[in-house]
Amino acid sequence: MPLADYIGRYWTGAEVMYGVIIAMTFTSVLRGYPEISGLIVGKVVAAALFCCIAWGIADGMFYIWERSYLIRQENRIIESSRSAGQKESALSLIGEQLDDTVLRNIPEDDRFRLYERLSGFLAGVESREKMSPREAATIMLGTFLLSAGAGAIVVLPFFLIDGAGQALTISNLAGILLLFGIGYTRTRDRNFPSKVLYGFGSSFIGIIIAVITIALGG
Repeated sequence: MPLADYIGRYWTGAEVMYGVIIAMTFTSVLRGYPEISGLIVGKVVAAALFCCIAWGIADGMFYIWERSYLIRQENRIIESSRSAGQKESALSLIGEQLDDTVLRNIPEDDRFRLYERLSGFLAGVESREKMSPREAATIMLGTFLLSAGAGAIVVLPFFLIDGAGQALTISNLAGILLLFGIGYTRTRDRNFPSKVLYGFGSSFIGIIIAVITIALGG
């Protein structure tokens, strides 16, 4: 199964954006030093790439923890729904999961009746299995590859082009195009103008975040 089946399409794209922003934040310290030594450039580039790798691994661990927690919560709801003496607990748990979704727009009484019906349906289903090692590995490997891969694309020009200034320009362009691509592909159910608009929006947001991070000394 693709990573988006575990963490969602939005957060899958976000992992790429994080990698781009992290790498651009590191490499932007080279701005204004076109003649800086290759040794220092290499250290900055390596730090950017290793930070992207670390981010991907850390995020993978958080997603695994979150998915395990959600499975436990779902099983608690199912088990409570089966027990006649725990109906109130089941409804409370369902509310915790769903009150902060689009269902918040439904009047409270109607929402409560919906939860009662939902609890009745859940009483007849099997508990979810725990997350398998394969699922955990998919999440960890997926976030690692997305974050590290995005960072690698941003730092690649420094390995191919002589001169930090020119390499930085190409690197930034690569990062911006990658951010554009993420925004564009997130809107696969929209028309072409909307895709382009979302692409530019992702690029702009990523640039703003990178600029703020740099300004704060990150």
